[in-house]
Amino acid sequence: MPREYFISQFERRKRRLPHWEGPGETYMMTFKLANPRLLDLTEDRFGRLVIGAIHHFAQPGTPHQRYLLFDHTVMPDHIHMLLRPLVRDGRAESLGRITHSLKSWLAHRINGMLGRSGRVWQVESYDRIIRNQEEYEEKADYILDNPRRAGLVDDPAKWPWWGNGPG
Repeated sequence: MPREYFISQFERRKRRLPHWEGPGETYMMTFKLANPRLLDLTEDRFGRLVIGAIHHFAQPGTPHQRYLLFDHTVMPDHIHMLLRPLVRDGRAESLGRITHSLKSWLAHRINGMLGRSGRVWQVESYDRIIRNQEEYEEKADYILDNPRRAGLVDDPAKWPWWGNGPG
């Protein structure tokens, strides 16, 4: 892969949102549908597809593992993930590259399932470096409780599209 797909030191970029990255950092990442009326990501066929894609790049010991996956949830119009890109030889794959892979693969499959073409995701995603254990726990609680706060379930532990880790 070309060098720009990897980072070896702290970097800051900005499109509309700021993006700060550093090798070995853990992130909360969120990406949203471009048009929430297009589909419901929690419909069984889409939920299974999204969870499978998220887990694909997190399978330990496989050549395609790109990150450590922690808490994650699929909501009707967005996805939350806590993850840490793997560091190899002092370099980590950029979040932009990871996000592009997930969004591109999912968009292709979702469009095929819907018999359509066009954009599925908002262009830009939200990401935040997790600074300490307290913030990690706050974000993990937020991810777990998101379906309950949205009125989708009474007990967030019963949400079928939540998990922690790759399996």
